[in-house]
Amino acid sequence: MRRPLPRLLSPRDLPEAELRAAVLDGELYALGDRWSSVADPDDAEARARSVLSESSSRTIAARRTAAWIWGACAAPPHDLQCLVSSSARSRGAPSGSRVSEVRIDDDEVVHLGGALVTSPARTVLDLLRLDDVSGRSEQLALRVLSEHEVEPRTVLSLSRRHSSAVGRARAQALLRALVDPVLG
Repeated sequence: MRRPLPRLLSPRDLPEAELRAAVLDGELYALGDRWSSVADPDDAEARARSVLSESSSRTIAARRTAAWIWGACAAPPHDLQCLVSSSARSRGAPSGSRVSEVRIDDDEVVHLGGALVTSPARTVLDLLRLDDVSGRSEQLALRVLSEHEVEPRTVLSLSRRHSSAVGRARAQALLRALVDPVLG
């Protein structure tokens, strides 16, 4: 008896040539490094499962990976960006990912289909903390702010909670400019 196929497929489930042929036939679509049925939506839950399916249950998608999950960009970053809570002491991040151990509160994490992702507000804070000369992180942060109706003041308040976070002053200055461009 054959085992049923999972909702998200990888080359371990079917040969990659078959998966790509199913895309050409209109039966599947690429979702990160996985494939999904066209009958299943391309939403935040599916995206989260696609990047975190092989990770520890305590690994949290963050930064640009979280921005992709929240729909702020069309393609996931090449290197997965994840967090683990400093209280979790967890191992088992997806291969090819960068994992940071940080202090993160429960209200800064969202459960999506069995996967953990930083909340839209925490995602914005983390993106604005990055020293990104291209400005790409700021653009992603603005998209998450607008598409998920995150109040800049909420993110500013969240930044105050993390007083020792690297890049906090940069993020606060950018947020103040968003809250009140005249004074920022």
